[in-house]
Amino acid sequence: MPSFSYSPIDRNALIRSDITQVNEFLQDSQSRILIWYQGKLVKTKDKRLYFLFEEIVNLTHSLSEPVYLGRHESLNYFAYQLNHWHPDFDGLELVNLRQASLTVSDYHLGLLYHSQGILNWHSNHPFCSQCGSRTRVINAGHGRQCENSECGREHYPRVDPAVIFSIINNSGAESKILLARKSIWDEYRHSVIAGFVEPGETLEDAVKREAYEETGLKVDNIRYFDSQPWPFPGQIMLGFSCETDQWETELVDQELESAQWLSASEIEEKINTAKLKMPFRASISWLLIDHWFKQQSGYSVDT
Repeated sequence: MPSFSYSPIDRNALIRSDITQVNEFLQDSQSRILIWYQGKLVKTKDKRLYFLFEEIVNLTHSLSEPVYLGRHESLNYFAYQLNHWHPDFDGLELVNLRQASLTVSDYHLGLLYHSQGILNWHSNHPFCSQCGSRTRVINAGHGRQCENSECGREHYPRVDPAVIFSIINNSGAESKILLARKSIWDEYRHSVIAGFVEPGETLEDAVKREAYEETGLKVDNIRYFDSQPWPFPGQIMLGFSCETDQWETELVDQELESAQWLSASEIEEKINTAKLKMPFRASISWLLIDHWFKQQSGYSVDT
């Protein structure tokens, strides 16, 4: 079943403007802190995901302003960006989001996506888009405000919607799914189709347009599946499945290197012979493929 639609984290947004309360949460001995450096998560000496405040209190000059992520089971969670490397972090492990997500539960995964997304936004918005002046962090890390007293404009994170979808063909002897790859991916890596939603476009229209632009296929029976935040740098992936009775593909916009129809048995064979790499399990692309695969085989695809 889809697993991205629900997060047990209470973002506790109503207290973000209460600086005193947020600071009390931050300095509490039980608070948990994520630290990111150049897009990678810093693990503690004993391989924990989270630092305690006492472990980083003397390093704040190397860190960004804290971002309050929310609360779960009486614990408060924060995130920092490590602006420049500090010797105290020498020897610690750095892991990317994919590596970090492989062994964590749902609420940890939500915190990872949330923290990297908001920190990416801060890194990309140091200046006011209205007047060009520098901005400062407000709202417990969930906003920025122009420092120019004649402007003072407040800025908040924007999320870019993108559709991601499986294309299924049931017109043959057995159901097949279209898997595609880009040339920049590692060898044999494949996924489903995705693209950004354009202004004035419905999500369903975006699926139809992207399907045709990338594969030359006309699709219908478009059904919503699930959604997933994707902090690279700040998308919300809106998952769908759709169908076509066409077999011949055409890489119209040349964004893809290849696209091929595969049955469930062909996917399994290619994985077993190392001729196919699936998307990583914490992604909605994997979930879309696996959902269809289980309908055909009765079990989950083995990556």
